[in-house]
Amino acid sequence: MFLYKRKHADRSIKIIFYYLIAAGLINATAVLLAKNGIRNLPLLHLYTVVETLFFLSYFRTIFDSVKIKKALMFVMIAFTLCCIINLTFIQSVFTFNTHTRPLEALIVTGTCLLYFFKSGFSENWLSFPINWINMGILMYFPAASLIFIFSNYFTFVKLDDDMTSVVWNMHAFLVMLMYLMFTKGFSLLKQTKENT
Repeated sequence: MFLYKRKHADRSIKIIFYYLIAAGLINATAVLLAKNGIRNLPLLHLYTVVETLFFLSYFRTIFDSVKIKKALMFVMIAFTLCCIINLTFIQSVFTFNTHTRPLEALIVTGTCLLYFFKSGFSENWLSFPINWINMGILMYFPAASLIFIFSNYFTFVKLDDDMTSVVWNMHAFLVMLMYLMFTKGFSLLKQTKENT
């Protein structure tokens, strides 16, 4: 959908598209590693940083406030440092990063809510692509944060394959829902180019 509407996309929408490409490449690499019997959890630590930087870069383009843009840049640097500290001193790269993944979810969710609060709701609110993208973010990150918090427990402590399967299927559903909302946002690009 993005490729079909790409000529109408502004910088914020392009950042979301580049995020989808990066996510696809990292996930494809993770699948290939798993199929070859190689542990792929180190990629999750990398993915957490990449995903956060993409989303905060996206938010920096849609906020008007210079103060908020500067604050988001500070958060981007601080979060990256937290991730490095976490994998170096606190959690092994071979476990789920249950400290930084939930923190990412809180940061992205909070930033998204702040944007909604600052932007208000217009009469044609659902006709703006970024509102669909932001709704997708809010459908995924708050619920997924609980999955991130308990992922090590379900996978390594509880050792319940059925429960682990249910939890990760729920996660896959949330990701799909977010991507569908992004698709809807992309589909609206032409008619709202002047408003994005």
